[in-house]
Amino acid sequence: MARIDSNPETIVSSSMRIEGELKSKGNIRIDGTITGKVHTSQDLVVGSSAQIEADIVANNAQIAGTIRGNINVRGVLVILETGKILGNINCGSLGIREGAYFSGACKMNEPKPIVHEPQPE
Repeated sequence: MARIDSNPETIVSSSMRIEGELKSKGNIRIDGTITGKVHTSQDLVVGSSAQIEADIVANNAQIAGTIRGNINVRGVLVILETGKILGNINCGSLGIREGAYFSGACKMNEPKPIVHEPQPE
């Protein structure tokens, strides 16, 4: 499983509320409330106190809070024990821990086949 970077460039603390679009080229950690859109080309960590009503795009994501919206993750999406997702998921790989809640449709991207070059004889 891909390692989620624990050094976020952007932090939305539990006392913060954002309405609109949060867009970053770095890692994001959200512990507060967001309504709108979240987009990062890197990793996203959603803490257990987070309340998000937004569509999300990220490279990898780890979810411990509540998300109401669609999620598009190119790599690994992990829903932790306290995570709750109400929306559709599109991801490369999915992990759901016991106790997590997910209601929606899930589409996993098929891994690209490894092409082996013929060996010269």
